[in-house]
Amino acid sequence: MAPKAGKAFPTYMFTYSEEDKWSGPPVEMRNIMIHFLILLVIGLVSYGRLSGDEIITKNGSRLLGELLLLEDGNLTLQTDFAGKIRIPTNEIKSISTDNEISVRLEDNRTFESKILLSDDSKILIQENQLTPTFEDVRHLWPTSNEDPLVVEMQKKANALVMSWKNSLGFDFMGSSGNTQNFGIGARLDSEYGNKIRNYDMYVSYNNSTKKDQVIVDETKLGIEYDSRFFEQLSWYAKTDLENDRLEELELRSTSALGLKYSWMNNRTYQLSFRSGLAFRFEEYSVTGQENVDALAMDFGFEYSHNIKDLLSLESDISMIPSVEKLSDYLISKDTALVIPLDKDSNWNLRTGLDGTYNSTPAKSKEELDLKYYMRIIYRID
Repeated sequence: MAPKAGKAFPTYMFTYSEEDKWSGPPVEMRNIMIHFLILLVIGLVSYGRLSGDEIITKNGSRLLGELLLLEDGNLTLQTDFAGKIRIPTNEIKSISTDNEISVRLEDNRTFESKILLSDDSKILIQENQLTPTFEDVRHLWPTSNEDPLVVEMQKKANALVMSWKNSLGFDFMGSSGNTQNFGIGARLDSEYGNKIRNYDMYVSYNNSTKKDQVIVDETKLGIEYDSRFFEQLSWYAKTDLENDRLEELELRSTSALGLKYSWMNNRTYQLSFRSGLAFRFEEYSVTGQENVDALAMDFGFEYSHNIKDLLSLESDISMIPSVEKLSDYLISKDTALVIPLDKDSNWNLRTGLDGTYNSTPAKSKEELDLKYYMRIIYRID
C-alpha cells in the first residue's frame, strides 16, 4: 500500500569546520578572570605583610613587623622596609601582637601572653588581665627567642673569660740586577686577656743585606699589661727591649707605668692615649759613647680605623723624653695599612712604616732609622 501524501518533515544538516572550535570564554570574561586572580594574589601578599605585631606612635605612624625586644625604655621592631628600628616607649601610642610575648616586670614576675596597649598607656596582658605601664616592664621579647636576661648574663660571663689571640708574620723583600738587596723578617704577637685586663707580647727580628753588606740587623721584644678599672680608663705597665747591631746598640730598655684613656672603642674606630713615668736605659758597644740611664716620661697614641671591612689603618706612636733634659728624647712609630686576604681575616697583608727617631744617637749614626715593610700575617686563635 502506497503511503499517503502528507506534510514533509524538515531535515537538518550539521556541518563542522575548524572555525567552529571552542576557543574559551569571550575576551571580556577572560579579562575579568585575570583581574580577579591578580587581586587575589595581591590580597594574599598584603595579608602576609600586614599580619604581625603593630605599633602606632603618637605622631600617627603605623609600623608593622616583629617585636624583638623592649629594654631600657626602647622597643626594637624588625620591619621589612627598614630592618631593625628602635622606638622610645614614650613615643608609642598603642601596641598589639599576633603571637604570645614574654613579659618580665620589674619585680621579676614573668608572663607569656598576647598584649595590647590601652589609651592610658597601660599594657594589657591578656593572660591575666594585668595592666602594667612601661615603667613597670623590664623586658618584652618573643617567647620563641632566648631570654634577654640570660643573654646579658652570658655576655658578662664571656667578657671575663681569658683567651689567647696569636699572629705570625713574615717579611720578604729582594732585588737583583744593578743592586743586590735581600731582606727577611719575622714577628710573633700574642695577646692573652679579656675585656677587663690584657697581656700583650711580641718578638720580632729583621735582617737585610745590600751588595753583601748588612744594612739591617735588629731584634725587638716587649710585653704590656693593662687593667681597666673604669669603662674608658685603665692603668698599664710595659717594657720594650731592643738590640740593633748596625747602630752598635747592645741594649735599649724602656719601662713605663701610667694611665691609659680609651676615647673611642667600637667596630669602626679605636683611639686611646697613654701617659706615665718611664725609665730609659741604653748601652752601646762603640767606644766613647756614653750609656743612657735616666728617668723619663712616656706618652703614647694608638689609633685604628676599620674601613668597611675592606682594609684598616693602624698607627702606634710613642714619645719618651728625659725628665732632666727634654731635648733628649726617643720617638718610635709603626703606621700601616692592613688588608684582609680571606673572608675570615685569618690571612692579612700589612704594609707600612716602622721607625725610630733618637735625638741623641751614637757617634756617626743617623738620628732617624726608618724602614718600609710588607708583611704576610697569619692569625692563630
